[in-house]
Amino acid sequence: MPARTFSPDALRQIRRQRGVTQHKLAASLGVHNTAISAYENGRRRPDVETLATIADVLDARMDDFVTVSA
Repeated sequence: MPARTFSPDALRQIRRQRGVTQHKLAASLGVHNTAISAYENGRRRPDVETLATIADVLDARMDDFVTVSA
C-alpha cells in the first residue's frame, strides 16, 4: 500500500495561491506563525485535526497536502 506523507511544499504553494500569509493562517489556527513556518520547512508535521483546519481555512482538501509514495 502506498505511503501518504504530509507535503510542506504543497502547504506553502496552496497558502500562497490563496493569498494567505503565515500570520493570517496561524491566527486562524490559534497558533504562532513559527508553527506554520515549521510546517512549511518540514521541521514539524501538523496532526490530522490541524491539517483538517488548514484545509478548511485554505478552501482545500486534506489530500491536497499529501504526497503518495510507493
